[in-house]
Amino acid sequence: NKTNSSAMSGTYPRGSSGGELSPGTRVMVVGIRSEREINGKEGTCVEWCPETGRVHVQLEDCLKALRPRNLKVMRSLHDVNEMMDRVLQVFEGADSNGDGVLDVNEFERCLEGIGLGKEYVIAFQMAMDKDHDFEIDYAEFTHWALGTNAPGHRSRLDLYWPKKRQEPQPVDDDDADYTIPEHDEELTEKDIVKILRRPLPDDWPSHGIAIVNNARARFPYFPVEGIVWSMKRNEYIGGRVLADIRSSGAKEVHPCRTTPLRASGEAFPAIYRNISPEGELFVYELSEDGSFGGMRDRKLPPLGIIPKGDMFTVYEVLRGAEYGFCFGRIKYKGQEKPSTWVVLGLLVERGSDWSMPDSERHPRDLTFSDAERMNSLW
Repeated sequence: NKTNSSAMSGTYPRGSSGGELSPGTRVMVVGIRSEREINGKEGTCVEWCPETGRVHVQLEDCLKALRPRNLKVMRSLHDVNEMMDRVLQVFEGADSNGDGVLDVNEFERCLEGIGLGKEYVIAFQMAMDKDHDFEIDYAEFTHWALGTNAPGHRSRLDLYWPKKRQEPQPVDDDDADYTIPEHDEELTEKDIVKILRRPLPDDWPSHGIAIVNNARARFPYFPVEGIVWSMKRNEYIGGRVLADIRSSGAKEVHPCRTTPLRASGEAFPAIYRNISPEGELFVYELSEDGSFGGMRDRKLPPLGIIPKGDMFTVYEVLRGAEYGFCFGRIKYKGQEKPSTWVVLGLLVERGSDWSMPDSERHPRDLTFSDAERMNSLW
């Protein structure tokens, strides 16, 4: 039972205002783009489902499964006033150079002061940084931490950190209905600008788009805004970005990008024989995330087996870009259409270069370490 397991663990996510989203908590829906009519509605948290990364919230007329970042814990004015002095004290202690804003390092220390770990840094930065300048000023921090504009304390803000005068910037809302591409589609820099709704950072490197797409493939449910935040704070070093996002507890998949394997003639369908050194070939259904990595690493439960020496028909072959493993699409046990897969292994070289263009590769060369090509059905 998901509810019982969450309750036993005692761990629940935190919403956009930092409050814990435990069952029974009153919340307001914020920041939804697909169903904007539910923004501002209030409801009650019913259940936290870590498998999907969503909180079940009972609204007045329906039950919704929402991401924690789209839920703001409702606080009373009494709670706001009681927390105000603590928030100010923590902010002052974290603002080491006294310039009235928190940079990345100061912000991490600030979160530690209110009992939050590093795993919340990226998500809370995204929620708080309303002017997208990669710094958190006192007004932004207070609005986030208390879930209010903190009426009656503006004079205190002006006393400690007088706000610099800024010229208003026009807002272009032409991309309000922009749809983020699916997880298996690579983004362009233009896509990122539309998602962020602002220009790329001034120090954006030439390899920045590659980092975004690699991180997005590895963490498909992590927001693009968070990836860019992590890149900025980790000096655009891809390995550090992946480690940083991983430390946040984001769901990670192990992608295995593939491309079709072709030849100069009609290569498939063709008959193959199982020659696997390990004996049986396992038959798999493609995982929900569309990645072949689970097959390659044998992390998926097999649908069945093909005994060593048995023949089978391959209708299509995809080759992984990372290690070169090949995957064959087959029919299994009376399927009308070939919709299951086997790991064929690596392409065996028969006096030819594996990297040769498809137009120069002959179908007879398409034999693999675990499957021997017998003949073409064409």
